[in-house]
Amino acid sequence: MKQKWIAGIMTAMLLGTMAAPPMALAADASPRQARKIVQTAGRDRLGEFAPEFARYNDDILFGEVWSRNDILPLRDRSIVTITALISSGVLDSSLKSHMMRAKQNGVTQEEMAEIITQLGFYAGWPKAWAAFNMAKEVYGAP
Repeated sequence: MKQKWIAGIMTAMLLGTMAAPPMALAADASPRQARKIVQTAGRDRLGEFAPEFARYNDDILFGEVWSRNDILPLRDRSIVTITALISSGVLDSSLKSHMMRAKQNGVTQEEMAEIITQLGFYAGWPKAWAAFNMAKEVYGAP
């Protein structure tokens, strides 16, 4: 019965005899809760040499900016960050770390491949090749 009803609505919409029904809110459409990000890489690697830079990295960049994930989800922040790094030619361990973070944040292997392919046309083919080598390591691809 439900299938007939849906088919009837779809047919009517295609024929233009009725307006589209209002969309229900997605399951995740409710306000998101911010999740605090704790990062120690700055202090671990540069704490003694550049303590203020380490603090900016750990407390400001990750502790504040990345923690605003109620506004921009972590998955999206990962995609934006990877895009910026590859486009800027930052093809070192920081890109690999952000790819691992992206994987943890739900970016699939197929999505990562598509992101890098898209970037190849805009950021440069050699950058894409380098990023693919790193992504293969992160996703355990042959």
